[in-house]
Amino acid sequence: MQVTVENVSELGRRMTVTVEDANIEQAVQERLKSIRPSVKMAGFRPGKVPMKMVAQSHGPSARREVIDTIVQDSMREAFTQEGVNPAGPPHIDSMDEEGEKFVYTLNYEVFPEVSEVKLDDITLEKTVAEVQDEDVDRMIETLREQRLTWEPLKRGAKEGDGVTIDFIGKIDGEEFQGGKGQDVLIEIGNGSMLPEFEEQLLGKKAEQNTEITITFPEDYRAEHLQGKKATFDVTVKQVAKKKLPKLDKEFAALCGVEEGIAALKKEVRANMERELATALKTLNKRRAMDTVSEKNEVALPEAPVQREAEYLMEQAKNNLRGQGVNVDGIPFDVENFKGNAENRVKLSLIMGKIISDNEIKPDEERVKQAIDNIAASYEDSQEVVNYYMNNQEKLSEIQMTVVEDMVVEWIFDHVKVEESTSSFSEVVNAASA
Repeated sequence: MQVTVENVSELGRRMTVTVEDANIEQAVQERLKSIRPSVKMAGFRPGKVPMKMVAQSHGPSARREVIDTIVQDSMREAFTQEGVNPAGPPHIDSMDEEGEKFVYTLNYEVFPEVSEVKLDDITLEKTVAEVQDEDVDRMIETLREQRLTWEPLKRGAKEGDGVTIDFIGKIDGEEFQGGKGQDVLIEIGNGSMLPEFEEQLLGKKAEQNTEITITFPEDYRAEHLQGKKATFDVTVKQVAKKKLPKLDKEFAALCGVEEGIAALKKEVRANMERELATALKTLNKRRAMDTVSEKNEVALPEAPVQREAEYLMEQAKNNLRGQGVNVDGIPFDVENFKGNAENRVKLSLIMGKIISDNEIKPDEERVKQAIDNIAASYEDSQEVVNYYMNNQEKLSEIQMTVVEDMVVEWIFDHVKVEESTSSFSEVVNAASA
């Protein structure tokens, strides 16, 4: 077998493969003989169909199968011989039979050679933060808010009260889509409804009927309502004020902690510290990766970028499906995901270079700690640990995450670092943005 390779672009290659002893005709005949016993044709017993007729009916498919086998086997051998790792599936450009020889050409892309990762003149901001007592207190208040009850009132509604209503909205005397509701709880002032609507509930009492008139904003999210004037027939069913649970042992038990408020605060702090550590890691990792990506130019093969863009598009669809959105009518375009895909492929190549040059391997102790951190939020933590340790796919995911963390640490060790102190909420919000 002869193989020649020529460069057609920075990453594009054209390979010509010559299989000296392909003997395609002989292989086709052998293939037809092997399938003859199973060929069924009217007027002939199985295995008795004349070879000429077998060739007429199955010759083209037999030839395709023979050529496909020759191409696949020789291509694999050629790539091994030339030390080629294609960046994507190769494309067959031409095929020719020359007597016993078979010659074909194929085009493919290769991954770029990342000669070095440039870190010159990079200054990275590294965010640091700690969970403060006031952060824990705010989280406890959030837990109280999540478990509040509403205490009915006889007086008129005020700012902050919860008003439960039934309503029917009309435009030009006709009910409109989305303008009807029953037992809807509106907390006046929290913005769940348009301010103009909420303001007209002030002073209203339980069992009172009223009419509310509003004009939808020109930029309202529902286009068919933009700028329209609407009238709502409203029945106020209840006016109530918030009643937060007391900070006592009973409240701690509601939150799953039987030992009381002090134990609850301790557990809340521990959970917040885990959340903060994850958020800090995410934020600083993103900053390091984005900066290194900007400082290093890498030619990108199209095939991996296309695959990554398609993956990101499917991920976006699945996220919407998880929120109950029907994505069938949404016009997704893979081109909209190309930018992020290019950055992810570029980063994977840069990280691969750093990992290879520095022989970075997953530290076993850190892998164990990462699994323990995940398991800590579950009731049966040991069961979770066993699940990860006995599932090679999941274990590999954790190992790769640890390697990525080690790469980020290596980057911070090789650039100028400026620390900035931030708060718990700022870090968590920034990391999830």
